Amino acid sequence: MLVKKIIGKEVIGSHGDKIGKISDFDIDVVSARVKYAVISAGFGTKYKIKMDDIVTVGDTVIIRFNEEDLKKSSQKSK
Repeated sequence: MLVKKIIGKEVIGSHGDKIGKISDFDIDVVSARVKYAVISAGFGTKYKIKMDDIVTVGDTVIIRFNEEDLKKSSQKSK
């Protein structure tokens, strides 16, 4: 799937909570692979999640975490 088809999709957490939207991707330039998806959650809050943490991509992107898990983790992006 092309990343341009995922950017802007709404992200739903594991408990059905709306977290934000996919806004960007972090790419490892050495391997040329997408390492993280960046979720914009509003008010300047962004989270990075590993691509393996995406469960499904359809009309929305469903991830393995809920927003509380993301807030507690060190996956907050700057």
